[in-house]
This record gives sequence, C-alpha cells and structure tokens, in this order.
Amino acid sequence: MHAIPTTRSRLPSMKSIAIGAAVALLSSVAITSMAAAPAAYDKTFLIKAADSGSTEIAASKVAQSKSSNPEVKKFADSMVTDHTKVAEELKQLASSKQVDVSDQPSAPHKAQIDKLSKLEGKQFDAQYAAKIGVAAHKDAVKLFTEASQKATDPDIKAFAAKTLPALQHHLDMANSLHDSLPK
Repeated sequence: MHAIPTTRSRLPSMKSIAIGAAVALLSSVAITSMAAAPAAYDKTFLIKAADSGSTEIAASKVAQSKSSNPEVKKFADSMVTDHTKVAEELKQLASSKQVDVSDQPSAPHKAQIDKLSKLEGKQFDAQYAAKIGVAAHKDAVKLFTEASQKATDPDIKAFAAKTLPALQHHLDMANSLHDSLPK
C-alpha cells in the first residue's frame, strides 16, 4: 500500500502561521518606529527651538507687565502671539517625530529671565530689547537657518525654512526697537 499524502503534511500548521504573522508584525513595528525617530541633529534642533520659543514667550510676558514703554509692550505682545503659535506647531511636529519638547525655558534661560525681571524702567526695556529681542533672535535665526539646510527629516527641514522669515522679521523689529530706546 502506498501512503496517501495528506493535506496536513503539505500545509503549514496554524501554529507556524501564527508565529510567522507575529514575527512579520513585530518586524514592521520595529522598522516603522526606527524610521519615525529623527536623526540626532534633527532631535537637537527641535529641543533647542522649543527652548528658544518658550524663552521668548516667558520673557515677553514679563515685558508685557513690567514695561511702561508702549513700543516695548507692542513688541512683547507680538512675540507672545507669534511664538505661541509657532510653539504649538513645533510641539505637534515634535510629537509626530516622537520627540518630547518642553514648553518651559531651560534653567539658564530661566535664570536670564529672573535677572531681567529684577530690572526696572528704561534699564529693563534696554536689556529686554538687547537680550531677548536682538540676541535671542540672532541665535534663533542662526538655529533655524542651519536646520533649514542641515536637517535630514523633510518635515523638520520644511518647518525650519517656513519659520525662518518670521524670525528674521522679529530680528529686524528687535533691532529697530533697540535702536529707538534711550541709551
């Protein structure tokens, strides 16, 4: 008698199908999560950009309440409004790239804001315009210019390039404000 082959011997068992499916699923999850994580430069940019923006917002809120100069208050209002909008975009972008960013200034920036908040009158206005207006925006323009060229993630690169003109405009506004204040 000849043995008649059964379907069981030719077909994979349910157990081997389940194991194969699990391996395929886990492999695709691992590949997807690796692909979604940005390069070190891109991650660093997101973190620094969030710190820069939160510093502008916090310091400008101090200026809104401390300054008696209408031009300084107007500039501070613009900074709070514009940087809050960009911060929300940045937070969504960072979240989509699985990068946690803070909405609070870093410790060195908090110290800078604390020091600034102890000043009064014209001295406060001059330091706010110089340190937060001009210097911080020079740093931000540099940061975003580099990211618009060096970022490897296309979404991060596009965000940096899209945001850069507003930061350059803020720098121009800050220079004008700084130049208009009494020395």
